[in-house]
Amino acid sequence: MRFVVVGAGRLGASLALALRGHGSALLGFTARTSQGRANAESWLGMPSSPGLPELVGRQPDLYILAVPDQALPTVAGGLAALLAASKPPHHPFVAHTSGATSVDVLAPCVEAGGTALVFHPLQTFTDAVTGAGRFLGAAIAVTTSDGRADSPAAQLGFGLAITLGARPFLLPDDKRGLYHTAATVACNYLVTLEHQAKRLFVTAGLPEEQALSLFLPLVETTLANIATHGTVEALTGPLSRGDTDTIATHLAALAADAPGLVPLYRVLGLASLDIVRARGEIPSQVVDTLAEMLAGPIDSSSF
Repeated sequence: MRFVVVGAGRLGASLALALRGHGSALLGFTARTSQGRANAESWLGMPSSPGLPELVGRQPDLYILAVPDQALPTVAGGLAALLAASKPPHHPFVAHTSGATSVDVLAPCVEAGGTALVFHPLQTFTDAVTGAGRFLGAAIAVTTSDGRADSPAAQLGFGLAITLGARPFLLPDDKRGLYHTAATVACNYLVTLEHQAKRLFVTAGLPEEQALSLFLPLVETTLANIATHGTVEALTGPLSRGDTDTIATHLAALAADAPGLVPLYRVLGLASLDIVRARGEIPSQVVDTLAEMLAGPIDSSSF
């Protein structure tokens, strides 16, 4: 596979390194900023290309568009115009790596003779050196224009993923927004939760410089429990036990020392009751009491 990368940032360069490590030929890449170009050249060990025309002139089999979502329409339109003008002897594949954006953004490239797909790794990338190894075992969401698993675009996406040791699946285009929402909840909001947990721990008296190292083992064990037992069985704590007194204590403590986090605690608690109900270990009237406590204002002076 002869390929180029448009936007060799953390994901684009990681993918380039991984594919090149499995025998594909990287013909060139671009980056948006001077710092981005310097980073990509360091990671990939070759000079960047000045722009799309040079990449198109190299007639790759695959264009990987790893640019920000808002830039995709402009980049896809520019690539389509160049493809239409150059009339390549073969029909290249054009893939973007956005989690939320429709494959339809590549429609101009299809009109110019390309074959479109989305190739989104369900993984996080901080730099290309470590990122190149993060495809192994990762899920890859592949979306095609026709939604068919036997289409050339799907076969290419699945083939690339399997080559990287990843786990591909076909994602309907009309569910990409929901899919990316789920990824954000699973990944980004986990970071937010641990950030807020650190604030609470520090307010409670833990040394700020040690707080993360003191409570992250709890988080790591929880993640291991989820991996081993699933989300329903992994839930522990006062909600799983139906401990209304402790929930009341939590609400009172937050009202006194971190009132801004009371809504977050309520929302997460109410969402957690779905798990409590699924376990079926707590009497329904206790679950109803917990729901009332979490849904309504609590007078902390009564505790």
